[in-house]
Amino acid sequence: MSRDVPCFQGPHTITLNKNIVGWQAIFLNEYSQMNPSNSLSAAARSTATDNCDGVLLVGHGTRDAAGVAEFMSVAEQAARRLAPRPLEACFLEIAQPTIAAGVAGLADRGVRRLTVVPLLLFAAGHAKRDIPTAVAEAAARHGNIPARHAPPLECHPKILALSGRRYAEALIGRQSVDPAETMLVMVGRGSSDSQAAAEMRRFSRLRQELTPVGRLETCFVAKQLPTLSESLAAAAASGFRRVVVQPHLLFTGQLVGDIRREVESVAGTATEWIIAAHLGPEPELADAIVDLVVNASDPPPQFV
Repeated sequence: MSRDVPCFQGPHTITLNKNIVGWQAIFLNEYSQMNPSNSLSAAARSTATDNCDGVLLVGHGTRDAAGVAEFMSVAEQAARRLAPRPLEACFLEIAQPTIAAGVAGLADRGVRRLTVVPLLLFAAGHAKRDIPTAVAEAAARHGNIPARHAPPLECHPKILALSGRRYAEALIGRQSVDPAETMLVMVGRGSSDSQAAAEMRRFSRLRQELTPVGRLETCFVAKQLPTLSESLAAAAASGFRRVVVQPHLLFTGQLVGDIRREVESVAGTATEWIIAAHLGPEPELADAIVDLVVNASDPPPQFV
């Protein structure tokens, strides 16, 4: 299998939880060195000093209060890393504040250029069309503030590392099972955009390189095949000793609960079923945001 993104290299030492064994210890050991707390590249520290440029961090939006709180938490972490550069957090739809309010807030703070970061996992219609259009309309009300645009997170190394950590954490304290006897079911939200679906599948393949398993299945809650129900049925009939279901979602909300309920409805006694946590507002996500800011393009990135 080809390596689309470089993974961990080099031995390191660290004190680990006594319940973590085998490859879990190796993964978390290497992960801890790749993700030192609040570490930023020299480029990130340099770009954070440009207070004429403001960051507009755009989430999808949710009615779930806990999901909104998680988004705001990671926005605060990113803002601390990027200070003194101003950052405004906002949502495309459903939740407040809006993109228009976020742009207005940056304009009021004297920003002369926007760096727009769509806090989305993959490039579908929202990243390609909806967010750039809403930002352009809002910027026109404030003297046509120019904007440069970052891509979605996609297969960013920090997100791969965070996803792998969530998998390893889900196994802490459990009986050791040979990875060859484990099936991993990666669950994406799903999109009618074929590129977004392909990137979700690529992400899963890269994750399998970090956390080897006997079988990998990538499925979707909606709009793509196989569906979650189909993949869970396949897992139940597979004969694997352990099935780990991992929602590839940024923040909590209705989908996280829906996935859990569907897993519980099919889980049997012959197979151990484990549900890993969603990504959440972790330091790796904040670091990825900073990296996207540093590498944002002008004009918007072209999605093909």
